Amino acid sequence: MTFYDHPRYGVQQTLHMGYGKAKNTSVIASRVEIDRKTMMKAVTIKDWNIHVIDGATCTGATLFNIAISKSLAGTGAVTPFGSQAMTAVANGTVVDASLTETNFAAGDDLVVSYEAGTALPAGALQVEADVDYVERYS
Repeated sequence: MTFYDHPRYGVQQTLHMGYGKAKNTSVIASRVEIDRKTMMKAVTIKDWNIHVIDGATCTGATLFNIAISKSLAGTGAVTPFGSQAMTAVANGTVVDASLTETNFAAGDDLVVSYEAGTALPAGALQVEADVDYVERYS
């Protein structure tokens, strides 16, 4: 049995991502990154919330899909493990988005992005994300 006495062992922490990067009024055809962070330690991503800084409405069923993804170190390939469809959203809204708990090794990239949308928004959508994680001591 392994015993760790580090004060952060098992404690959920939060990583803030995005810092207000906006997507203008157009439907996007491919991924547009909001933020990318390289993990310095092995972690497990547990949950995430999307904070709407500047809201928008849409003319169709979906404004944008916001995704959280993993990129294995050095490969460039991005694989989503959670996403949130955004419809009409007001300024200051916090959306509790869902994901599949995912392990990251040191050096893997965590990516939050706008994915291809299906509707034209009225105004720019501007979001940030809080990502909850736990360090893995293995």
